[in-house]
Amino acid sequence: TGAWTEVTDITVTGLIPGTYYVRVKATSTDFASVIAQVTVHDSDAVIPAAPEVVADDLNNTIMGLNTSMEFSVDEGPFVRYDGTNLPNLSGEHTVKVRVAASGSVPAGPATTLTFTTNVLSPAGDLAVSASDPSGAESNGYTQIKVTPAPAEGHKLLYKNFGAGSIIVPNVGDLLTGYTLVGIEGLVPAADGDTLGIAEVDEEGRVVKYGSVMAVVAVTTPVTPTPEPVSPGSGNNPTAGSNTNSGTPSGNPSSTVTDVIVLVNGKEENAGKATTTTTGNVRTTTIAVDPARLQAKLDAEGNGAVVTIPMMLDSNVIVGELSGQMIKNMENMAATLVLQTSKGSYTLPASEVNIAALAARLGNGAKLDDITLRITISDASAAMNQVVSAAAGRDGLTLAAPALDFTVTASSGTSTVELNRFNAYVSRTVALPQGVNPNRLTTGIVVDPDGTVRHVPTRIILKEGKYYAEINSLTNSTYSVVWHPLTFADVEKHWAKNAVNDMGSRLVINGVNESTFNPNADITRAEFAAIIVRGLGLKLGEGAAKFADVPASSWYAAAVGAASEAGLINGFEDGTFRPGDRITREQAMNIIAKAMKLTGLAEQTGAVDTAGVLAAFTDASRTGAWAKDSLALAASAGLITGRGGNKLEAQANVTRAEVAVLIQRLLQKSKLID
Repeated sequence: TGAWTEVTDITVTGLIPGTYYVRVKATSTDFASVIAQVTVHDSDAVIPAAPEVVADDLNNTIMGLNTSMEFSVDEGPFVRYDGTNLPNLSGEHTVKVRVAASGSVPAGPATTLTFTTNVLSPAGDLAVSASDPSGAESNGYTQIKVTPAPAEGHKLLYKNFGAGSIIVPNVGDLLTGYTLVGIEGLVPAADGDTLGIAEVDEEGRVVKYGSVMAVVAVTTPVTPTPEPVSPGSGNNPTAGSNTNSGTPSGNPSSTVTDVIVLVNGKEENAGKATTTTTGNVRTTTIAVDPARLQAKLDAEGNGAVVTIPMMLDSNVIVGELSGQMIKNMENMAATLVLQTSKGSYTLPASEVNIAALAARLGNGAKLDDITLRITISDASAAMNQVVSAAAGRDGLTLAAPALDFTVTASSGTSTVELNRFNAYVSRTVALPQGVNPNRLTTGIVVDPDGTVRHVPTRIILKEGKYYAEINSLTNSTYSVVWHPLTFADVEKHWAKNAVNDMGSRLVINGVNESTFNPNADITRAEFAAIIVRGLGLKLGEGAAKFADVPASSWYAAAVGAASEAGLINGFEDGTFRPGDRITREQAMNIIAKAMKLTGLAEQTGAVDTAGVLAAFTDASRTGAWAKDSLALAASAGLITGRGGNKLEAQANVTRAEVAVLIQRLLQKSKLID
């Protein structure tokens, strides 16, 4: 707890016994390291031995079974497992697993596991086993096998609910969101996962249903003899030494399984998932069969929703489609959804603009030769450090792990990234179990330089689980935060709710921590900054094109972003007049453009300007250039006029009115609750 002392020597001597804390300082290119605790003992002290590191820790270290595994059920004798003869176990059991002795390699110590199985309803039993479908050592998977096989013409489906609870369907329900069990009846799962198992008829309706708590066999490392052991023997002594992946670093393993793709909820076996574990990173890539998907799209017609469900607990999940497939989906106004246990990504094909990506790739790239990849992944360790530091600096409490959402197009050795959209693209971030949905304020984007910005967010409940639904115009690293904020001077103000809500969402700032000054006027520069923050636009995009906006000014980046987004044009003399107080008609002109960006203008539809403005007694004093904007905002319910049914179009806007205006814009656009 004392002051930090800088030490540059590689070796430090002369330390008295005690506990010290060490870290590498931040530099211009590297962040500070995590603090490490070091204990210096007296020379006569007995230094405790380092704890034994085993593979079955709490980090979900998973290893696949092989033919050299032995089982002991409920403290019974160990039974050799040869891939077929694992006993049919039902109810709750404690199981001990160990590596059997083989040649010169001794048997490994036993690992204790507990799991529960349920029977299929209304009939049939559920056998649980573990297997390694590839035959490779430690492939990072645990599998379950369900018996009996489904009736002829029926399908056996599963869904990995992770640590969440199962939503039990009824017999006769049309099942969606489930994945076809692999050809050998094997289902990837992690320790503690709960999987729903269902048999469905030809129409996808539930015939039987059951569930299983995943059985995970975790082996502890065994001590090798001097004789070498071949990597493929099933008894590699280094197996399990990596406490994150269950796969030795440098020896990647992979498995391939079939994936059901949904088109308007209707199933098509149109995907192949390849899962590769390298080091401590597990990546699942789902390649979609273009011919099968196209046939389903042709049957469904325009406006179809194509969902790629993948509930494996991988660090990186990628949906892969050809450029031509994306173009076909664009022509049919289709939407692509990548659905994972961590969250989902909903991307209208039109927002990809595959032709523009092909042009960026150059060299006459053909659509058939382009691979589009949509990725949801855990943030890297370095980026997590950036997110944590930014949250601490800004007083934010992180409520969900940071996720990266990316879209790339590749052809040959060239790759380009799609990081900006013309309309809001929706993502969901799964909230961890136990997180109170009422203690969340907004989603945030964190850029690599630590810049944090609000993105419009609402909390939704889906199949018994809470998600943060985040809408954004960019790709980046996303998280969800708790940031309650109240201003003392709005406690009895009519705009209290909107002011505190927008403050908590990082959209508006007070004049200090407790004071908002709600009745004060607002400048044009301040309004530009608030609208940019409210819409979640990235600062610094677009140059400030106005002669009176210095690049060094605090508002230059916001004005530039607003200009780039088409929200502001400035005056005829080429100025923006950032210090002027903004009038109601000027503000409505900007809001009307924002409505087009959020989709609210289209939702509102055609407006009878004269008819709408006739409801206001002073409409004749409105500038002709602003009438359409005022009518659109009024028609959408963003403004209702001041006392006496007056627009007061040329009066100044107050800080409180701006908070209410932005809140209504986001709410009416269905971007926040």
